[in-house]
Amino acid sequence: MQTWQKVLVFVVALAAVFGVAVGIGLLAGPIDTDDEAHDAGHDDERVHLDPVEGEGGHGGGRGDAHDTAYELALDADVVDSGRVTVAFRILDEAGEPVTSYDVEHEKRLHLIAVRRDLAEYRHVHPRLDAATGRWTVPIALGAGSWRLYADFAPTGAEPVVAEAELMVAGRFAPAELGPDTTTARVDGYEVHLERDDAGSMVTFHVTREGAEVTDLQPYLGSYGHLVAIRAEDLAYLHVHPEEGPAGPEVGFHAEFAESGRYRLFLDFKHGGRVHTADFTISADAADSEQEEHGEEGGGHDH
Repeated sequence: MQTWQKVLVFVVALAAVFGVAVGIGLLAGPIDTDDEAHDAGHDDERVHLDPVEGEGGHGGGRGDAHDTAYELALDADVVDSGRVTVAFRILDEAGEPVTSYDVEHEKRLHLIAVRRDLAEYRHVHPRLDAATGRWTVPIALGAGSWRLYADFAPTGAEPVVAEAELMVAGRFAPAELGPDTTTARVDGYEVHLERDDAGSMVTFHVTREGAEVTDLQPYLGSYGHLVAIRAEDLAYLHVHPEEGPAGPEVGFHAEFAESGRYRLFLDFKHGGRVHTADFTISADAADSEQEEHGEEGGGHDH
């Protein structure tokens, strides 16, 4: 292909992506936002999910982990659709690459990719070149605008989340979020979501061919990972439950700081494979606030 032909193809692809961005903006909000304003209001708008209390387990939400001192700096913020290599560095407040990380849930960094219409989701674990601080990972991405979340803990520091936008060239029609869903079917499994009356407990019940699954396998140190994304602004939370029985139920305490529509992605491992079940729910922040502070104003921590 001649050089001018390559340039023309790129321009056409970029134009298609721009059209995609406009379509998604109508669905999930504007892509070009004021980062400072977004970050300033993020703490008050975040969803909080806390793991179920248990014996000897571990857990930890990322509801308070966002930190603007770190930047997810992509090598390229426009890529072709299909299986591509995503490369990036985590930059500290001084703009220097972070090269040393603590292990969190068996990995030094978790990369979550969600398309802005919340129709596609990926959870992958890149490789680090410790000499340069450059992370790389092959990942299959469909056309559209994606939000990337790097979930990590610099050595000796608290866990944080850094975010970036990635445009994937190609034509596509944004999917509607659709009605709330409480049952997901994936890879022959059926996963049912239940919430208590106060909306403060989210429990997932896993069955296969009508039989309860009681031998879930540990994945990254736990029996289930939950990612929650709010449709209005793509606010993110990644949670691991407390250790407990290996199914059929995996539960989380939930606090929704703002009312809205949420997409939930549950990763669980069984039969030697990781499966992802997704759900859509509507959350009422008033219910969670009442649960947190109690009817007589006495608060409690989860």
